[in-house]
Amino acid sequence: MGYRKTLPILLASAVVLVIGFLLLKPKDETSSATTTSASNATTTTTATATVPQYKNPETIVIKNGEPVGGMAKLTYKQGSTVKLTVTTDGAETDVHIHGYDIEEATAPGAPAKFSFVAKDTGRFEVELHPSTQIAQLDVVP
Repeated sequence: MGYRKTLPILLASAVVLVIGFLLLKPKDETSSATTTSASNATTTTTATATVPQYKNPETIVIKNGEPVGGMAKLTYKQGSTVKLTVTTDGAETDVHIHGYDIEEATAPGAPAKFSFVAKDTGRFEVELHPSTQIAQLDVVP
């Protein structure tokens, strides 16, 4: 066979191999990871690498009026239950979750405890009154 006859056959074979590979390629598997800390144990399941990890419950510790470790970024799936505890070493104050309009008092030895269904999607501030943002709450579909 000549060069002009074999080139189209080689190209057609390459296209068939690429399409076959793409069709037969295994799909992403669900993976699980377990993280344990001194204060609590959390199990996180992720369907794919692009899906956020959902943590439950969360604890934010306030020392000298600021969240330890900086502002927390919390992500929950719509319809899941948000469980959040805020402890403080300072004067009595309130913790407010904007958008959901939920507010709880906190004081040393008396943490603010939240438990609610994440019905509304969006990004919501969690604020230590009068005006310190301590967390960002993202609720995704």
